[in-house]
Amino acid sequence: MHFRQYSTVRIRQLRRSPEEYDGWQVNQRPPQIGDVGTIVDVLASPGLPYGYVVEASGPDGITIWLGDFTPEELEIAE
Repeated sequence: MHFRQYSTVRIRQLRRSPEEYDGWQVNQRPPQIGDVGTIVDVLASPGLPYGYVVEASGPDGITIWLGDFTPEELEIAE
């Protein structure tokens, strides 16, 4: 499944260890199944699978976590 930039998505599964989702080194905590975030970038290169940079922010607008995800890890949030 392909998602669009700025779509609101929910984490449906995590396929790596929590530490591997902190490549941007800004996470206050690792993402968890059920968390909701916004796709801030679509990672696409010819011949490579799609990836998505997703950010979850708190009510104050501060980033809780920012991570790279595969399409299988995400679903559209209702």
